[in-house]
This record gives sequence, structure tokens and C-alpha cells, in this order.
Amino acid sequence: MKSLNKCGVRQQGFSLVELLAVVAILTVVLGLVFRYINSAQKIYRTQETKVDATQQAREAIDEITRELHQSGFPGTNLYAPGVLGTPTANDSRAAVGLVKVSPSELWFEGDIANDGNVYSVHYKLYDNTGAAATTASSCPCSLQRSAVIKANSTAPMSQTSTFNSAIDNIVNSLGVGTAGAALTLAGNTAVGGGAGTVTADDTVYSAYKSAQIFTAYDVNGNAVSLPVDIVNNTATLATIKAIQITINLMARNQDAQTNVRPVVPMTALVKLNN
Repeated sequence: MKSLNKCGVRQQGFSLVELLAVVAILTVVLGLVFRYINSAQKIYRTQETKVDATQQAREAIDEITRELHQSGFPGTNLYAPGVLGTPTANDSRAAVGLVKVSPSELWFEGDIANDGNVYSVHYKLYDNTGAAATTASSCPCSLQRSAVIKANSTAPMSQTSTFNSAIDNIVNSLGVGTAGAALTLAGNTAVGGGAGTVTADDTVYSAYKSAQIFTAYDVNGNAVSLPVDIVNNTATLATIKAIQITINLMARNQDAQTNVRPVVPMTALVKLNN
């Protein structure tokens, strides 16, 4: 738009229509920019959640792996005949190695702290109510840990377990449910963002349920039928040469776009040294 001022000098400016057009364009552009930023923030938060879950699962498996490598040390064979008490398995100076292995429980003895003490180390699955997992339980579950110095003159399976730490939000529990199935996952998720489609978590995360937390293998790589323990299955327990640990860990927070909580699978195979 052009106009003349009092001195007759021609001036230039914008009409109201032009200003409105510019504002409209800026509004659209800024809307797209903020929409992109919001989407990027959601993706970042989702990836951050996955990273946290991955780190937690890795730290848990690394700890179990380190401790399992000390399973059975120092063994009874390191002592001269007559030094240890009778039975030798009950002497606090010697570690028997594996005590019990099941799909959801791992119990062993070893000098895990390299301090000259033998520890009774016990990992056990607990359900979403905080009770030891049974066929009637539901997940997400927690894998709780106990590590106490071995009491002298006490059988390995009679050692006291004091559970004081846990890995939370574990999804997989094959072998714990009825007839060896996985436990049901409690809760519902509005899949798809917003109100979404309300779906049972047991369905949403079904692909991650069917894995044992602990799997045992013999020297030939064959899976050993579980559960086994030092009292009822001594010979079978002695054939175990490797333990596979599988943790499918559900992230604490939902994906902001889908409402689904990401699940991070983590697996490690630990060969027993002793």
C-alpha cells in the first residue's frame, strides 16, 4: 500500500490483509516447529527410558555373573582330609557351589567378596504384591537378592536368606505358572496414545513373558530339567556347567506416543568356574 504524507512524500506500508496473511503463515510455521519439537521431546524421553532400563538390566546381570564365577570357591577339595567338619558341606570355610536352581530361583555358595568368607547367595522371584512367586501370582515381578555369610554347622539349604535388594518390573516368568507356563501380567494399557484401545497388559507384553529367568546347561550344552537342589537332586545338580540368565525388563515410564512401556530383553550365559 502506498500513500502521501503532508509534505507530498510517497510512503510505503502493509495493508491489513497483508499483515493477516503474514501472521497466518507464521502461525502455521511455528505450529509445525513446535509440533516437531514436541515429537522430538517424546522420542527423547522414550529413548531415555529405554536406556535407563537397559542399564538396570545390565547391572543386574553383571552382578549375578560376577558372583556366579565365584560359586564353589573355596571348595572342599582345597582342604586336607580331616580339616573340615562332618559333613563337609555344612562347614562355613568351604563353598558347595550350586545349592538350588529353578526357572525363578538361583542359590549358591562362594567367596563373592574375595574377603575370605563364604557367602550364601540367593536370588528369588517375587510377585507384584511383594510375596514369593507361586503359580497363583501375577507380574511384573521383582528378582530379590540375599547375600549372607555362611553359618557354620548349617546345611546349605538351611542357611538364612535376608532379601534386601531387588530388580523390579521383570516381565518374564516361564516355568513359574501352572503347568510350567508364565505368570499373568496384571493391569491394562490404553494402546495407541490418548484414550487409546484399552488392552490387558498380559496381551500387550505377551511376547516377553515366555522366557525362564534361569536356565541350566550341562557340559554338552543340553538343558537340564529344573528345578534341582542339593538335597533331592545332588547328582543332577553336579552336571550343571553353565547358567543362562534372561531378564526382560519393563521400563518405568510409558512411551508418550503409544502409552506402551518399552521392554528391554537382556541375556547372559555364565560358565561355572568351580
